[in-house]
Amino acid sequence: TTFPKSSTTSSLILFQNRRALVNRSNSLLVQSGRVVRLLHSCNTRQQIRDLTMQKRQSQYHNANPSDESVWEWGPAFLGRLAAAFGIVHLVSEYGVELTLCEGPSMMPTIQPLGEIIVVDRLTPRLNGLQGGSNGKERAEQARKRQEEFEEKSGQDDVYEWHEPFIPANELPSKGAWSRFWKQLTTGISIGDVIVVQHPDRTGTVCKRVLGLPGDVVVRPPHQPPYRTPRRDGLFVVPDGHVWIEGDNVLNSSDSRNYGPVPAALVVGRVLFRVWPVRGNAMMERGVKPLPSHPVKGTTILPAGYEGETIVRQAR
Repeated sequence: TTFPKSSTTSSLILFQNRRALVNRSNSLLVQSGRVVRLLHSCNTRQQIRDLTMQKRQSQYHNANPSDESVWEWGPAFLGRLAAAFGIVHLVSEYGVELTLCEGPSMMPTIQPLGEIIVVDRLTPRLNGLQGGSNGKERAEQARKRQEEFEEKSGQDDVYEWHEPFIPANELPSKGAWSRFWKQLTTGISIGDVIVVQHPDRTGTVCKRVLGLPGDVVVRPPHQPPYRTPRRDGLFVVPDGHVWIEGDNVLNSSDSRNYGPVPAALVVGRVLFRVWPVRGNAMMERGVKPLPSHPVKGTTILPAGYEGETIVRQAR
């Protein structure tokens, strides 16, 4: 069988064209694959360069903090610093504080070279003066307690004052913590060691409370008159005031010089000594320690007193 020459030629041409198209498409696919791999390689290299640059910048910022990093952590640091100062101020102003007390006026309770003490500012603010700040009311309350004490004793010839005045250095060791708790839960009382603002100059002083409103101060004959003297040598502590003296009678400037101190000037009550570590660190409530010399200082008669015997030893 024979075919026409023209049809054979056209079939060959079509076959060749089809093969050329296939080859061209394969070439395009290969080139596109190369382009994709090239693009992927470029992206990877760019990412590597970006990571390297970020690492270098991080190392530089860590070694040399810039203004931007300061602006980042600065406000947080200042906020924490302000909060810390605020907490310290609140605790020291309305709670407790450490104070350096120095001078010879409180020997032997506090040594003259200086001792670090803890001052309670909170409970005096809450409880005020024991028995109130009115002398007449304190006297009436004292007489009621005295009558109850006499009835409780069951004797008609009881002439003792209901509240003993024991020197601080003679308090028994037994019951110290119960006395400490009573000191915290009551107001400023006779025998407390307190810190007050000086009435005549800038600064504070540490003294012991010997008189409250209504108490009678008996001035010894050898002492000069007080700021508000009386002819009979007696002086009644006015309302809202306290009478304070140092334990060292011979070397103390106190109410014997500048009179009673307003209760509003009381800074706080001394609880105990922190440093140095020696003996009994607690500042217990008690009258002045008995001195070794004959000069015993001022005599204080409690409000409501009517000649009863004041006990100065623990029962």
